[in-house]
Amino acid sequence: MTRRRAYVRPCTTSGCREVSRIEYTARPDLEGISKTWTCRHHSKPNETLSPTNRETEAVLALHTHYANSYRAEEPPRLIGRFWGPEDAERGSHGIVSGPGFWAEAKNFPPGTRLIVTARIELPDTEEQQ
Repeated sequence: MTRRRAYVRPCTTSGCREVSRIEYTARPDLEGISKTWTCRHHSKPNETLSPTNRETEAVLALHTHYANSYRAEEPPRLIGRFWGPEDAERGSHGIVSGPGFWAEAKNFPPGTRLIVTARIELPDTEEQQ
């Protein structure tokens, strides 16, 4: 049986106690792994919901992909539609889903934007304070 080892990287943000734990069986398994790491809370703080940051929004655009024909006289053919960041040239997900929604790119026309909002509502009680 192969022995499994753990490579542990602490978050590079001063004072943060988060760690990344990567299991491996041989040193070559770690060759593509960066030696430094920043936790999700510090790498994307605007996406982390908290009592002080109660709402976040993500916007995905519908990207249409075409393939050029081998014959110059034929127009490019449609490969499909994919969700991706608005500022990207291409999308990479034909289906996007989360709690309470499922969106298949093939069902929507070009120019469609998917806006996903997450909001935290804290209880309005005196006990919390």
